[in-house]
Amino acid sequence: MEEVADSQKRLWGACLFVSATDMDVSCFTFTQVLKAVSLNVKQFFTLVRKLDVNLDTISTKVNSALTRLEKKYDVTLALYQRFEKERETIRSCWTMFLLAKGRALQMEDDLVISFQLLLCTLELCIKRCPPALLQPLYSKFQYQSDSTSIAAMTSIQQLRGDLTSSGDQPSTNLATYFKNCTVDPTQDVLKRLETLGQAFSQRFGQAVGPRCIVLGRQRFNLGVKLYYKVMEAMLKSEEKRLSVQNFSKLLNDSTFHTSLLACALEVVMATYGGVSETNVCFPWILDVVNLAAFDFYKVIESFIKADPTLSKDIVKHLETCENLIMERIAWRTGSPLFELLKQEHEGGAAEQVETPASFSQPLQHNHTAADLYLSPMRPGHRVLPPESPAPPSSQVTSQPLTQPSGQTPRPPKSNSLSLFYKKLYRLAYMRLKILCSYLLSSHPELEPIIWTLFQHTLQHEHELMRDPLFFFFPSMYAICKVKSVDLRFKTIVTAYKNMPNTNQETFKHVLITEGHFDSIIVFYNQVFMQKLKTNILQYASTRPPTLSPIPQIPRSPYKFPNSPLRVPGSNNVYISPLKNPRMSPGIMTPRSRMLVSIGESFGLSNRFQKINQMVNSSDRSLKRTLDLGATPKPLKRLRFDMDGQDEADGRLVASSTRSRMQEQKMKEDTESRKE
Repeated sequence: MEEVADSQKRLWGACLFVSATDMDVSCFTFTQVLKAVSLNVKQFFTLVRKLDVNLDTISTKVNSALTRLEKKYDVTLALYQRFEKERETIRSCWTMFLLAKGRALQMEDDLVISFQLLLCTLELCIKRCPPALLQPLYSKFQYQSDSTSIAAMTSIQQLRGDLTSSGDQPSTNLATYFKNCTVDPTQDVLKRLETLGQAFSQRFGQAVGPRCIVLGRQRFNLGVKLYYKVMEAMLKSEEKRLSVQNFSKLLNDSTFHTSLLACALEVVMATYGGVSETNVCFPWILDVVNLAAFDFYKVIESFIKADPTLSKDIVKHLETCENLIMERIAWRTGSPLFELLKQEHEGGAAEQVETPASFSQPLQHNHTAADLYLSPMRPGHRVLPPESPAPPSSQVTSQPLTQPSGQTPRPPKSNSLSLFYKKLYRLAYMRLKILCSYLLSSHPELEPIIWTLFQHTLQHEHELMRDPLFFFFPSMYAICKVKSVDLRFKTIVTAYKNMPNTNQETFKHVLITEGHFDSIIVFYNQVFMQKLKTNILQYASTRPPTLSPIPQIPRSPYKFPNSPLRVPGSNNVYISPLKNPRMSPGIMTPRSRMLVSIGESFGLSNRFQKINQMVNSSDRSLKRTLDLGATPKPLKRLRFDMDGQDEADGRLVASSTRSRMQEQKMKEDTESRKE
């Protein structure tokens, strides 16, 4: 009878839970029900499922609630099985984790976030524990400020918060851009996302574990939201810049969409952290979506500019990916980079995009995704400078060069290849400069010679390149040989290994011939010297070749400390740092306007009348200037760092305004003396 009573009690408990859930009555908690009927979670779920099969009484609402409870239970069980629960301290720590999970987490069915919270709980317990009670391995742990887990949780919550308003479907504005295209890309975009979503989930499960396919779908859904968000921001920026709304060619470019999605997924993977411990670290995503590294590089800079909410760690991660592409991945067999280089060299001698003098100038970062993915678009200049000197600037015009009759016109310029080589030059010189400071500090005259040989190799021996920065070692060693400087090859390699972001294994795995790899020393003897021996010996003669100009030390393209920055929340307000110390009001900007001290008494009313007269006279001067046919350049951006030049009037009006200000100041000084 007691067993029958227990079974009846359990059935009543299950029916009570189903009814209360269906009616939205929260008189008790799920834990209280389990205690009352003396069942664990799995037994209770089995009982309710049997009840549903026999009586068919469970509604969709109740079924959804049960599914959520099962997910939460599976996540907690997975963590509990990995958790040691032998001592009372560990038991208290687990209890604290359960309480924190119930209060702090909104996504309780996410295993990664729950695991990060568990690590935070452990860290708190360890820090609050006296060092004498800790094991020797952890005796100093509480004095270390290791906040990796907390930072990872913060980044994940921030990413989810930024994407709360974004959906997994195109927004109204983005759908409008799609409809404005000559060919609507909406269906192609959705089909592409469906195909890549299945591939991503399967590959994620293979790399992380077969039980993580659902987790892979969650990552992909976040990536899709970020993909739509950044695409819309890019198109808005292009619309504002070009005053057009038809982006048919860009939005129907499959490579652009795949690259943008891959970048969004890489941001999601990096945000969750810990990818370096698995098989999903970059460039894993390129293989999943079947994308060339050179095509992925094109979208990185535009992606970062379009999403200002990216954290510094994510921006740094994307910059590291870009450097990795330039150093190695873009030079792998089958890369579209080689086809562009082949077209460039087959185009014949032409003018240079980047003249030797431009190496000493800062690298401009005003390229957009459309510039890189739709290039070449127009006849342009060569990317790689030829051996002949650059023509005088007075002979260079903006008109296309006239082709002689009978000649095949050279192919148009590739913006993506041009920018790639500019960045590669500067990255390479930064590495070379560090090596020279380590190894050749007593021979500073060798640095420009080594750079000249290295640059010649990049320009004319691209068929040898599978890792361009490997040419540092043979170039430095060869120049030291011909200049009788004692420097061993092993010393160069050891110094390079100590530099950050270097892969030591690749020193032993250098391409010698097709399909044959060997060490870097074998490459120097059998490949490098055979190709460049004549060129190297020129530097030992009394009349060495002309040295290449030294490029400016590169600055991250994602930091603009000296450029006007847009104020968040506004579309037309920009700020830039003060270039001169604030010593007197005479050097404050803008100089072409009257200076007003906010918060102090301005003086008599006649000064306001003088301001009105100045503005009116300035407007009349502007109208006279327009009547004379001088068309000023349209204002694209408010510039607060231009000395002595008005943004809209032109230089003549600014000069006349400044003269009137000086006259006004002299009159005021005279009047003040009389008073």
